[in-house]
Amino acid sequence: MQALRIQQYGAVDSHQIETTDPAVPGTGEVLIRNHAAGLNFPDALMLMGKYQKRPEPPFTPGRDCAGEIIAIGQHVEEFKNGDRVVAQVFTGAFAEVVLAPISRVFSLPDEVSYADAAGAVTVFNTAYTTCVQRADIKPAETVLITGAAGGVGLACIQLCKQLGANVIAAVSSEDKGSLCKKNGADNILIYKGLNSNELKEFFRSQVRSVNNGQGAHVVIDPLGGDFFTAGLRALAFRGRIVIVGFSSGAISEVRGNYLLYNGLTVMGAPLDINFDLLPAEIRAGTTWWLELLAQQHINANVTETYPFDQIGTALGRLLARQARGKIVLDMT
Repeated sequence: MQALRIQQYGAVDSHQIETTDPAVPGTGEVLIRNHAAGLNFPDALMLMGKYQKRPEPPFTPGRDCAGEIIAIGQHVEEFKNGDRVVAQVFTGAFAEVVLAPISRVFSLPDEVSYADAAGAVTVFNTAYTTCVQRADIKPAETVLITGAAGGVGLACIQLCKQLGANVIAAVSSEDKGSLCKKNGADNILIYKGLNSNELKEFFRSQVRSVNNGQGAHVVIDPLGGDFFTAGLRALAFRGRIVIVGFSSGAISEVRGNYLLYNGLTVMGAPLDINFDLLPAEIRAGTTWWLELLAQQHINANVTETYPFDQIGTALGRLLARQARGKIVLDMT
């Protein structure tokens, strides 16, 4: 089979697709004939050796894939050969055949394409963890989402609307704002060109101006750094902010006295640990949003598709923040 192999960490376009033998599924594992692989910002970091977890090379990277099962290991009763599935593995998805533990494999409704499933699985599972498991968003609450035009941001917009929330999307340009509007955002904040102090005042004042003088009940922040600090200032009394990531490149920091004075809650929304510690919850959440996708209540936002051999180009677009929506690889 063909697989992208990391022999040593380096630029996203420095790695080669090689011929290698597919693995044999062990106990509790399945082998998937890959039709589509989704790309995420952490994938680019992984190839460069900048992700928080660094597998020892050589290895095959990639998180998200969708296809049909072609082999089953021992003690697998949930699936059979030929089943359509989507999987979210830690590594191995950038290959024609993918080995996956059944804890990370989910049945795929017939109405959902392989491309949409592969493009959606990480971002919507992250959004589910953020909006449901951690923020526990309630109907009529106001939610501010930073970096809202990214894959996770768009997924959070859609799930927040499914939960009955009012969504304010913070983005850096008008075209990103239009994309957020198409995904259900109620209000758009465009923050391009602001320094850190200006950003804090902008978020605080603009959220209140579109929310009847009140701050947000919830802030969802995939960006970190100055955006996290500005998000704190936009919260209402006893508001809660969810740290999803640090794609701005700066780790979020907080002053405890500000949290105390305003009664605020800061929480993290890690995804991978859910597969180990809360597998039933993550399976229930994935089943929920996949059914929403099948019924066209939400949208995977796959906007670009590349052949497998152009993965370096596709990941480069992610790093340059040129993508609008999700990028998917055609693995066939």
